[in-house]
Amino acid sequence: MRFASWMSVTSLTLCAQGASATLWRRVDVFPLTHPLWWATTGTVLAAWVVVALSLVGALTKRPALTFVVAMAPGVLLLAGGLAGRLAFRSTDGAFFGVPFVVGLLWVLTTYRAYRALTPRSRLALTGLSLLFVPLGVVQVCARVPAPAGTRPTWTELPAPSRLEATVHAPCGHGELVLSPLLRFQDASDDGFWPMAATPTTARATEPPALAGPLRRATLHVEPADGGGLFLDAATLVPQPTASHLNRYADLSVTGLRAPRLSFGPEGSATYPVEPFDYPRGRPAQFGALLAEGAFAVFRATDAEKGPFRELGRVPLARAEALALTVFDGVEPQCRVTWLDYAAQADVTLSPTAGEGIPVNVVQFGRPATDEARVVVMLSLAATGIGEGLDTVLHAPGVYRTRLRLEPLGPR
Repeated sequence: MRFASWMSVTSLTLCAQGASATLWRRVDVFPLTHPLWWATTGTVLAAWVVVALSLVGALTKRPALTFVVAMAPGVLLLAGGLAGRLAFRSTDGAFFGVPFVVGLLWVLTTYRAYRALTPRSRLALTGLSLLFVPLGVVQVCARVPAPAGTRPTWTELPAPSRLEATVHAPCGHGELVLSPLLRFQDASDDGFWPMAATPTTARATEPPALAGPLRRATLHVEPADGGGLFLDAATLVPQPTASHLNRYADLSVTGLRAPRLSFGPEGSATYPVEPFDYPRGRPAQFGALLAEGAFAVFRATDAEKGPFRELGRVPLARAEALALTVFDGVEPQCRVTWLDYAAQADVTLSPTAGEGIPVNVVQFGRPATDEARVVVMLSLAATGIGEGLDTVLHAPGVYRTRLRLEPLGPR
């Protein structure tokens, strides 16, 4: 009996150490009321409490106590596997079936190891171990996407337009390329991690067609007053779409020697455009619209992962436009203004970033694959910042991208 108790202590300690090794988030990344706190930090803390209780049971020769806590990992895996199968029905069954089987074997092995307890006591204590079920269920519930927080402008597409999805224009002495259509780089049928390609997700990730029977987008381009261009694009998302990575719009600029960016009105702080790596290495920089009505700029620590440090912020209400000014050194080159970004963005907490970072993001920098190019990538709701493959929902509807490009520097 004592051998079974000490074997339980050993196996539980190994489980707790394994859980701790996966804990990349600090304790305060998510608030205590958020299910992801319990699925990460809370679960690891509970694992070490279980180790402590099993150790007390082994040292004080109380096998009943050790038996109950020794069942915890098995009960957790059983509950999580079952909950995952029920919550994410389109995901490969093996993904949740394997933890379920491992949990079942763990429970049976632990139950048989404590033969010295009477069958009645073992049944009663097994019932008591069901207190660990919520920790297994929360592992799954925390990954279910929150209700969509994006706000599409329309329900139907406007009239057809030009057939080219990108726009080339000068930006001072640089060259700018704009892609104003909403595109999903991945999608998930049931909201779980986008691991499998299915007909549904393949259609969601297709470039939105500008013509034909499957038309899902329009793009109108016209000269703007005082020079520059005015773009009016729209993209239809026909059904709620869960995605990890997507782009509301993006742009790239080449030909600048010392690129810098500013967000907001003239005179706002400027930020150097620095190289960034993935998945590890030089940190990314990004901005986001916060729920309190401000646009904040952050810097990550390791590639796109936290902790995140705020570099500055400017006021930005839902009804206001988001202006981005491109500099070469101290000389402004051009300004790009998105009129609909703030109105449509989702400002709920990111499940991969935490730390108050919302799911909308404007990432900027020079990619390691082409450091001569400045890229700016906008997403209304995505989880590319942080660590993990959790998805976030786009509400169905038509997302509008009105964009004004103004020349500011010499060509």
